Amino acid sequence: MLAALIITILLMMMMMATSAALASDAVVLRGQARALLVWKDSLDNQSQHALRSWGNTSAPCNWRGITCGTSVHWHRWRPLITGIALRGMQLGGTLESLNFSALRTLARLDLSSNQLVGHIPCEMGHMKHLVALELSSNNLSSKIPSSIGGLTKLTSLYLYGNQLYGQIPRELGYLLNLEDLQLGTNTLSGSIPRNLRNLTKLTVLSLWGNKLSGLIPQELDYLGNLQYLDLSENILSGSIPNSLGNLTKLTTLYLFQNQLSGHIPRELGYLENLEEVALRDNTLTGSIPNSISNLTKLTDLNLFSNQLSGHIPRELGHLEKLQYLELENNTLTGSIPNSIGNLTKLTDLHLENNQLSGDIPRELGYLVNLDYLYLSYNTDRFHPRRPRQSHETPLLVP
Repeated sequence: MLAALIITILLMMMMMATSAALASDAVVLRGQARALLVWKDSLDNQSQHALRSWGNTSAPCNWRGITCGTSVHWHRWRPLITGIALRGMQLGGTLESLNFSALRTLARLDLSSNQLVGHIPCEMGHMKHLVALELSSNNLSSKIPSSIGGLTKLTSLYLYGNQLYGQIPRELGYLLNLEDLQLGTNTLSGSIPRNLRNLTKLTVLSLWGNKLSGLIPQELDYLGNLQYLDLSENILSGSIPNSLGNLTKLTTLYLFQNQLSGHIPRELGYLENLEEVALRDNTLTGSIPNSISNLTKLTDLNLFSNQLSGHIPRELGHLEKLQYLELENNTLTGSIPNSIGNLTKLTDLHLENNQLSGDIPRELGYLVNLDYLYLSYNTDRFHPRRPRQSHETPLLVP
């Protein structure tokens, strides 16, 4: 009898605890709903229409753009708000009225492609369960708060396409689970933090279209999983680090429109997964390294508007997947190698404004997919005559 009584008491205690937990969760959920309604009321009229389903505080899981879920990590039995996805809804207003402390259970926040203005609140750092933070393509204007470095579960951080300024906070180097970091098209300044090397899970690093200065950190070679690196359209200076040759998973390398100088490192030839290389609009000197011939997956090689010299390597003929070869506006000399005729997938070949000489090789007639061929503004020893091939594509020599 005593044992049965003890079991009955324990069961009653468990039921009471569960009931209390459910009641507590209901209170939390209503608090989250109220926090969202306060924010909604601060937005413009267009936003009120877009969020017209937001109203009943007891059922926010049915609101547009709201996702709810449970998690043993929160010790919750009843669904709470885990996701807000309001991309492209023309929401206008600020984030200042949004109580992030009430939204600690959020795993995803997507407010991208709206018309939000003002600053990114430091209070975002309260959302410790956040995995994805997407605020891109708005009109936000502030520094990136260092508190974001406390969101250590983040795998993706999209802040591109705003008016953010100041330096990239070094605290972003604490986001050890980050896989995708995109801060492009803002007005961020200063140098690229060296401790970004800690983000060893990163596959995408996009910082293009800012005002970043200084050197490209040698330490980027720690990012062994990186597949996409875009540092273009900044004011980066110095040479391209040889250490980038260690990023063997890279498929895309964009460093164009900076103030980079020195030679193209031969180590880039180790990046055998590269499909696109764009180094244009810098002040790179020296010759095109023969090691580029190892990049047999390359479809786009863009080196124009530098100060490259020497001959066009005949080894470029190994790049049989190449569609765009742009070497114009350099000081390349010698003749066009016959091996270019192997590049039968080429659609664009730009060699104008160099110091090339000799005849146009008849092998160019094999380039049956060629749409554009530019050979103008070379030396007076360059002879742009039509190759003697009966099956050739018409060649444009402006």
